[in-house]
Amino acid sequence: MKISAGNNEEAVSEAIGFIIIFGLVLTGIALITLYGYPMLMQQQSNADVRNMEQTTVVLQNDIKSLCYKNVPYKETSMQVSGGSLAVVNTSETDQRFNITWKESPGGAETTRSFSPGMLLYDSDNQDAAIALESGAVIRAQAGGSSMLAEPRWYFDDASDTLVINLIALNATGTMARSGMGGVRLKLDKTETLMDNTTAGGTVQVVYTPDPASNFSKAWENYLTGSLGMSKTAPDTYTISADRLIVKKYDILVLSV
Repeated sequence: MKISAGNNEEAVSEAIGFIIIFGLVLTGIALITLYGYPMLMQQQSNADVRNMEQTTVVLQNDIKSLCYKNVPYKETSMQVSGGSLAVVNTSETDQRFNITWKESPGGAETTRSFSPGMLLYDSDNQDAAIALESGAVIRAQAGGSSMLAEPRWYFDDASDTLVINLIALNATGTMARSGMGGVRLKLDKTETLMDNTTAGGTVQVVYTPDPASNFSKAWENYLTGSLGMSKTAPDTYTISADRLIVKKYDILVLSV
């Protein structure tokens, strides 16, 4: 029996072609796995963080309704992805505001200390955290921080009055969530900490950060920018005013 050499060569050529194509397919899969998959994961992580930024602003609006519109209770459904959302009680963080009123000239001093507590989202896949602290929405990343939504502090030029609204967040127990859930909030109590009507004085605000959640830069930009205060020392800010009003709102987190 005579075997054709041409048929053998065609079979070998087809086998080589198949091996080359199969190798190219494997190379493509490897490149996609090596470069494409991490990029997709990064995009998903960025989307998760952006979603939590928007959700935290919604929660800020809920708190505004509780504090300033006499709404007794608010509930918001939410999806927490790519990380976890936790309640940090006022007693569980080193963050603190010291607010001092100094009468002019050389008068008495009155100081009030306040620990805000916070709702804190920590991302699993990147160095990013989003916090709702004393009415402000703050994003911290890579050693810095920025304020995404400002608190309701304001200076009334007509009456030369500085109004500071402090919001304390506390939960009935340890609370954290990842996935679908709902944040339920209610106003626990309201208190006026300071109302100084002396004709002329200086307001000093000292922010003490928590080393684990340092939002100093965000507060510095807000206090020196939006409120027009002067930075006189690290994390220390002053402004002259005829009157200072400081109100405190205690918000109870019922669930997350």
